[in-house]
Amino acid sequence: MENLSGIISLFLACVELVLLINLLIFAEKNRVNKKIIGLVGLLLGYQLFEFVICYFGVKANHIVYLAFVVISFLPPLLLNLVMTIRNDKVSIRRIIFIPIIFMLLYFTLIIPEFVVTRCTIMFAAYDIPLPDLYGFLYYSPVLTSIILLFKMIKNEKYQKQKTNLIILNTGIVLTFIPTEIIILLFPSLIEFVESFLCKSASIMALTLTVFAMRNKDERKDHE
Repeated sequence: MENLSGIISLFLACVELVLLINLLIFAEKNRVNKKIIGLVGLLLGYQLFEFVICYFGVKANHIVYLAFVVISFLPPLLLNLVMTIRNDKVSIRRIIFIPIIFMLLYFTLIIPEFVVTRCTIMFAAYDIPLPDLYGFLYYSPVLTSIILLFKMIKNEKYQKQKTNLIILNTGIVLTFIPTEIIILLFPSLIEFVESFLCKSASIMALTLTVFAMRNKDERKDHE
């Protein structure tokens, strides 16, 4: 098989599919775990998009745009998960989706600007509009999630959940912080940043799954 572009994305998609199946079968279906199922599903969806784009040489702008739609909901859903654990108001938890929704709606007007510039076995490189603004909207919910989790871990109110919270925060930190450090040390990798992060997010998918399997004491609310 001469063309191996995107093959790592397929491998990670298979791993995340196994995690998702385990969550659907074995995890308690409470309000927190349902969001974890959604997060792992988003990661799986992106890996499949990247595999199709790179392995089959799909260059269609709307396919690239759809891949970004899938992964763009990861940070706000992650923050929504943390805020759900904190029992924040539903209305506040929903507001955090508004910025990325508006940006994605704007992007529908300029879909031709979404371009795949290069594919490798490991990563895909993209050219997207407004990368700085998109990066700000992408990383802000992630950073907020990490800060909130650190505060919760130190708060006596959450001592019974401390181990679970540490597992969750460790996965997030190991996904995003090392990636950013590597990008700072090797600026030439910036073109692969989205793909790089989603590969690293497999660590988060694993810790999210561990969290959900241990999380059996939530009320089964339907929100």
